[in-house]
Amino acid sequence: SYNSVMEKGEEPDSNPMTTLLEAMVTTLDRPALAVDGSEAFVFDEDRVMVNVSLQCNTPVPFYVKEWNLDLPSPLVVEEDGDLNKGMFQHAIPEGEMLLFGFKCLRADDSDEPSNERPILRVVLQDDFGKTFLQVLPLNLDDIYKQLRKEDEYAELHNATAELVCSVKEGSVGHPVPFVYNLNLQSLISPKARRSNMSVSVASEGPRPTILYTIISEGSDWIVSGKVQGLIDSKQSDIVSIPFRGIPTRSGLLRHFPEIIIEYLPITTLSGSLSQTPPITVLTKTPERFKSLAFTNSLSLAVPQDLEEF
Repeated sequence: SYNSVMEKGEEPDSNPMTTLLEAMVTTLDRPALAVDGSEAFVFDEDRVMVNVSLQCNTPVPFYVKEWNLDLPSPLVVEEDGDLNKGMFQHAIPEGEMLLFGFKCLRADDSDEPSNERPILRVVLQDDFGKTFLQVLPLNLDDIYKQLRKEDEYAELHNATAELVCSVKEGSVGHPVPFVYNLNLQSLISPKARRSNMSVSVASEGPRPTILYTIISEGSDWIVSGKVQGLIDSKQSDIVSIPFRGIPTRSGLLRHFPEIIIEYLPITTLSGSLSQTPPITVLTKTPERFKSLAFTNSLSLAVPQDLEEF
């Protein structure tokens, strides 16, 4: 029995005692590390800087042993993107702020954007060598929204156009000469430009023909001349399209005729029509045009019963 063993002065045999400590040290119902802020910004064409600030809430100092940033696509941390090596080799007291920085790379060949949230994992260690893991979700919604918009824009093809008018004022109803100068050298998608790829709708085959249309909807003009036609982009990347515009009202006109360009469908070897990407035209127009009202009018009266004059 226990008493007989104690009378002999011997310590009774017993199983070793074990305990399990919770891997969360709280102060005022807060975790050991709390995310004070997280932000990301683009600092190069394909690179993003991620900054995270953490606040220590533990009354007992600890050491930061390891950390790891997990990001959903299309962002990945670069091989040398961890800018925090050797920064946390001292004890972290309560109330101190920890600042993390990561250089990240945008991977164009990644899968569709994931619904997962960015997570910073931090392993803490106390003076006794005990470690526990902190999993800290980060709010980087702004940068991911920006990247999604850029992905939608990345497949577009862009061209620039400048509308040139030889005169700055005219009369209502009198034709005004215009010229649209098209620059097709910039007819390349942003994603292809980042990859230094040449302009091409199909991986092989000739460059497609371009159809242009000049419209006056929503403007104060009536257009005349060759307002629709084909552009052979194989001949030249700089194209000038002359036409005439007739102002329909007096005053300062700030809305001008627009130009729309699009690829004609390409017939494949099988005889079907291939899909072509849309073209976005970045247009530069004159600041304004001064349209003057009629000051005089010349009319001719003809008798009603006179058949020929």
